[in-house]
Amino acid sequence: MTRRSWLALIVVTACYSMAIVDRQIFNLLVEPMKREFGATDVQIGFLLGPAFMLSYTALGIPAGLAADRFSRRGLLLGAGTLWSLATIGGAFAKTYDALLLTRMIVGVAEAFMFPSGMSLIADLFDRKHLPMATSFFLFAPYVGAGLAMIMGGVLLGATIDLAPLELWPLGSVRGWQMTLGIVGLLCLIPVLALTLVREPPRASSEADIRFGFVESFTYFIRGWRFYALFFFGMAGSSLVLNTVPAWAPTFLVREFGMSSTAIGLQYGVLVLVLGMMAGILAPLTNFWLSKRFADSTMRTVLVGPAVVVVFACLLLASATQSTALICLAMITFGYSFPLSMAGASLQLATPSRLRGIASALYFVIVGLIGLGLGPMLVPFVSTTLLHDGEQIGDAMAIVAIAFSTVALLLLWGAIAGFRTERGRSA
Repeated sequence: MTRRSWLALIVVTACYSMAIVDRQIFNLLVEPMKREFGATDVQIGFLLGPAFMLSYTALGIPAGLAADRFSRRGLLLGAGTLWSLATIGGAFAKTYDALLLTRMIVGVAEAFMFPSGMSLIADLFDRKHLPMATSFFLFAPYVGAGLAMIMGGVLLGATIDLAPLELWPLGSVRGWQMTLGIVGLLCLIPVLALTLVREPPRASSEADIRFGFVESFTYFIRGWRFYALFFFGMAGSSLVLNTVPAWAPTFLVREFGMSSTAIGLQYGVLVLVLGMMAGILAPLTNFWLSKRFADSTMRTVLVGPAVVVVFACLLLASATQSTALICLAMITFGYSFPLSMAGASLQLATPSRLRGIASALYFVIVGLIGLGLGPMLVPFVSTTLLHDGEQIGDAMAIVAIAFSTVALLLLWGAIAGFRTERGRSA
């Protein structure tokens, strides 16, 4: 481990952070896009969610296989250039369909970020320092989400009232489109910095042969006691991660009459702060547990779902705005806590030549279940089980309790398999 390793980690994490900015900047542009293209809420919803997620997950497995066979640095450089240019291209879209196409290209390109980044980092750091490096890398979603809100708000405020800019031969560009173009250009900065990063040699071991497609999946099937339980356990935790932020604002509005501004300043700040606190405390907890347990990363992961279960139960009983915000903040802490050590556990248990496809499988399963199923469960529970569509808070808490309990049980069961797989990959 050298200074170059830390430089590479910083650059790759910066790329991941800006990929999140690139992904979430659209959330601030809903009203300008609706006015520009005469789009409906359903069309905008498709643009924000499925258009990105479907192309993202469709390329997940191929992106993972590529990360196991080709230069991770080269893949990141090419993909980062593509998603930046696609965002810039969105600034010149003249129709909804053209904007939709650029959004799908962003999803295709960003599919390479997670598996290539995780695989690269796993070969830059030894097993002692890998959990800390992984935790640093997984700060990117919190940093990116915050930057998207801050950077996007500042840029949109500065450009929204400007007269259209004529750029021959591309035509006129409105203020909100300038915001999109500037963000795309800013995304290129860390991507181009990848030219300073060297591709590390892949770690070798007896298990580290060159796997074909069939051999790769055969390996994971043989190790189902870890991989299956781990993937679906983390999918349960991810479901809570995608469900609570989606419905918490609606709950706070309906239950306590909070304004959107108040929710942003109070709940939004709590999400950012508690998420980052979880990212800091998880590797520290792992360091403490590592003195007693060889499977410390997996034991650290268990803390998160346990915290969610406790505070989701308290949310059911909360009667004031303050207690509800405290419970929501701690639920945020709980679903954020496992992320870094889950990533480290997967890398430690998997041979180098399979880390890209393992990361891709992890993301596809976790993403499809967490993002595809999670947000729809709250209205289902409130109307079908509680028979009251207004009981969003209770429904949200019930979903969080149920799936965090499932996650806790599955992840606990995965620990024995983790020890076996770590031995196989050593």
